Amino acid sequence: MYNQIERFTSNQITVHFLAAMSLMILYITGIPQLYPEHLGWIIDLIGLSKVMFVHRIAGFGLISVAVYYLIFSIISIIINGRRYYEKIIFPNSSDILDYVNDNLSILGLEQQRIDYDKYSWLEKGLIWSVILIDCIIMGITGIILFAPWTFASVLPQSTLLTIKIIHAGLAIVSLCVILPHFYLVHLSQFKFPMSNTMFTGTISEEEAQEEYPKWYREITGEKYD
Repeated sequence: MYNQIERFTSNQITVHFLAAMSLMILYITGIPQLYPEHLGWIIDLIGLSKVMFVHRIAGFGLISVAVYYLIFSIISIIINGRRYYEKIIFPNSSDILDYVNDNLSILGLEQQRIDYDKYSWLEKGLIWSVILIDCIIMGITGIILFAPWTFASVLPQSTLLTIKIIHAGLAIVSLCVILPHFYLVHLSQFKFPMSNTMFTGTISEEEAQEEYPKWYREITGEKYD
């Protein structure tokens, strides 16, 4: 039995759970409004007005979680310094090399040992897609669409229509990003039917060694073979 290593704090687990639930509800209540001919039965279950109400509540929930974690992160940076966040959140040269190597490996052109840090380039990409697409762009466009009459005096009708199209289009983009993440984390060969890390915040030493060897060496002091 391998020892467990903390990967996420209790705060991160809570934020992830609330954000994931908010996004799931947003997809369930939002996508059917785009494709009523195929998914209209979901709307018919409780009615359009209630679906829109639940959608807005979920949107408010996601924005609230994002604002909370932003404030928490700023306070953490002030107390602990920004180096930690720069290392794990912002892309760096190692991520670029990992991206190139992974794609060459997929094409069968090169096979190199995986040497990810705590978060791989793919996971950092997911984090930034949620921040930029789901929280910022979708949040702003969602607020405008929530009360379009409030902005009618400063935004022409054509702009409001464009905002609606952007909101709808990015909802599909967001779903296309989240689904592969869900598959890799829960449905892949070695993690089916689901990963418990999202609840426990820990992973086994074996998993850390195999999937995040650079991070494992850093926290254990083990040298590179």
